[in-house]
Amino acid sequence: MLMAAAATVAAVASALFAAPASPAPRSKAPALERVVFVGNNWEGTADVLRFRPPDAPGENGKFTRIARLNIIPDKAEREFEIFTNPARLALFLAIRQFVGEGNDQFVDDMYSTNDGRLLVVSRPSYADVIGMEIATGRIVWRFPMEGFRSDHMAVSPDGKHVAVSDSTANKVHILETETGRKVGEFPSGDSPHENNYSQDASKIYHASIGRVYTPTDQPEFDTTKGDARFQIVDTSTNQIINQINMGQKLEEFGREDMSSAVRPMALSPDERF
Repeated sequence: MLMAAAATVAAVASALFAAPASPAPRSKAPALERVVFVGNNWEGTADVLRFRPPDAPGENGKFTRIARLNIIPDKAEREFEIFTNPARLALFLAIRQFVGEGNDQFVDDMYSTNDGRLLVVSRPSYADVIGMEIATGRIVWRFPMEGFRSDHMAVSPDGKHVAVSDSTANKVHILETETGRKVGEFPSGDSPHENNYSQDASKIYHASIGRVYTPTDQPEFDTTKGDARFQIVDTSTNQIINQINMGQKLEEFGREDMSSAVRPMALSPDERF
């Protein structure tokens, strides 16, 4: 996954590359810098990339890796929990074999907090979301899913909340980004997936994508794919204010030959479409 975010790059670099012999006097907070976090899903790491603009007109800018974060420092603890729980182990191995194509899934979505202190990451194979201190690599908070897999997230425009899809529990959790405390939830269909906040943070646009792991994907077999839906949620109440069946919309458009799967989505700048 690729996510642009503001990070305290000076703190990242000092923590990961050059630890000082003695603590330096604390001065004003380092300036924030725009970077991109690139998740290495199977490896369980995230690269921090800085963009350098082109030196001359007509040239291309380029990204430079300035740090690599270990997103699974608690690997031994998490996998001890999994391997001592038969139900969790079965789903863990199923994710590895099918969704992960023989690999574990450790890094899905990532967002930094607005102050650049924490990196919020969903970790599908561990069925959780963590808040990691970027400067130290320390996990500050962890929120386990009710189901067996975490998926896509969205961060609110003010950076205070994150909405995370709980793949097998058919719901979306709303968490505080600073603490990981749950402050709300709303129901979804099968395999809740993408979330997007409106610019004024009054709505969440959400899609469940159905049972993507089943082989049939023709409209006549839509019932085998489960409940795939697009819905709009009021963030003040977490109530669904509109729900759209994409198969019905496709049929109205004259494409009854297409399945009702929902994935992915994009909002127009004015949010009319």
